[in-house]
Amino acid sequence: MRCKTTHAPPGDTLVHAGDLISALYFISRGSIEILKGDVVVAILGKNDIFGEPINLYALPGQSRADVRALTYCDLHKIHREDMLEVLGMYPEFCEYFWSNLEITFNLRDVCYSYSSYSIYYYC
Repeated sequence: MRCKTTHAPPGDTLVHAGDLISALYFISRGSIEILKGDVVVAILGKNDIFGEPINLYALPGQSRADVRALTYCDLHKIHREDMLEVLGMYPEFCEYFWSNLEITFNLRDVCYSYSSYSIYYYC
């Protein structure tokens, strides 16, 4: 019930480089391209998943690339907070879900590690 269906026409940009990654996307129809600047680094299609492994990070990361529809696309997306809330209600399934989820393209660019005094960036 928390998944939302999104439709995108060709040329529509779904995620911009530098955006916070707020959702996990599942492609059910169509194809998208992942661009770093003007260079295509990946083309994804039906059954591919992009976003970030949100279970590994306390806060959302920033996208390292643009995501643009190549064809008419149908995508299912679930927002980070909704996914964490639902999986939090089912701890046994949560572990199974994360160990079996294969993200086709991880958009995350900046990884955060927090101390009590500062933020460190690493990748």
